[in-house]
Amino acid sequence: MPARAYPRRTGLIAGAIVFTALNLRTAIASVPPLLDEIRASVPLSATAAGVLTTAPVICMAVGSPIGPPLARRIGTEAAITTLGLTVAAGILIRLIDGIVPLFLGTIVAGLGIALGNVLVPSLIKRDFPDRVGPMTGGYTMAISASGAIAAALTVPFEDAIGRGWQWGLAVWALPAIAAALIWVPWISLHGAATGAAPPASLWRNRLAWQVTVYMGLQSLLFYSALSWLPTLLREHGIDREAAGALLSVMLLAGVPTCLVVPIFAVRGRDQRPAVAAMLVLAALGFVGLLVAPDAAPALWATLLGFSQGGLLALSFLFFSLRTTDQAQAAQLSAMAQSVGYLVAAAGPLAVGVLRDATGGWTAPLVFLLVVLVPLLVAGMAAGRSQIV
Repeated sequence: MPARAYPRRTGLIAGAIVFTALNLRTAIASVPPLLDEIRASVPLSATAAGVLTTAPVICMAVGSPIGPPLARRIGTEAAITTLGLTVAAGILIRLIDGIVPLFLGTIVAGLGIALGNVLVPSLIKRDFPDRVGPMTGGYTMAISASGAIAAALTVPFEDAIGRGWQWGLAVWALPAIAAALIWVPWISLHGAATGAAPPASLWRNRLAWQVTVYMGLQSLLFYSALSWLPTLLREHGIDREAAGALLSVMLLAGVPTCLVVPIFAVRGRDQRPAVAAMLVLAALGFVGLLVAPDAAPALWATLLGFSQGGLLALSFLFFSLRTTDQAQAAQLSAMAQSVGYLVAAAGPLAVGVLRDATGGWTAPLVFLLVVLVPLLVAGMAAGRSQIV
């Protein structure tokens, strides 16, 4: 039943959604600041490190289709509890020494994140149908903050604990467990919809594919920058702590646009102007890194953060605005993320391969700039006011 039918619980549910979102990037964003230490300890080549940072993105693609049927079977709240425990388990597996636990834990955490990516937007569609813009903004803002917090605090946690990079990563299991437990009181209030038939397939729907391509390409840009920005900056003379801080700057810069862009985007005739504005900021950020990476790294990181926060928020907003109900929103979300994250997975890997092949960052940055062109085409199509 929608949260508006329980006005006293609305704020608690909104808070639970935001707290859950705060755990949907920590397992991923905590790795890049420690990537050099991980590579030296395991060890890993640049290409293998690209595979490591790409693995959770692939898992989000593979795990996304599981979300809707799992929610119908055990209920959305129980499924969200499951995602929190899965993320925590993946994080803790990485405490075990060796390359296999490192990759296995990353894969398990990625599968848990996939469930959250699909289920929480559909929950917003169900419980906040009249406040889709603000709730989507709050949700995506929390996702951006999640990555920023992990990027900023993982190295200090590692230093404070004093037991190496594994314990610096393991800290993030604690809030993931809390995010799982916070949903337990609501499990009994919303039963499983085992008798409900799934909505009609969207795989032949043109608009659904436009949303999917948009989701994939904007995610490709985000995960490429998330995975490699600290390494790029360190190779241009910036120390480890500063490089990690600049990654945090990028992620924090996305927080205000995550919140503001959906609120204003739902007020306009459609969302195409918002898409275009965010892509201009992205282009400026990548050009700055290409031409003068060490001249104003904070500015380039900020521009990329502004753009990526807005682009991400628009992706999740499309799941609600382009559908008619919770089931259809979950299906579009699952489709867009299953295909989209497979596209996104090519980003960090391609950047790593290009870096190894050329010995510099010109080719990787040109590649990311070229991606902006098809992203603009997909965004202009997905941003029109219509329903799948």
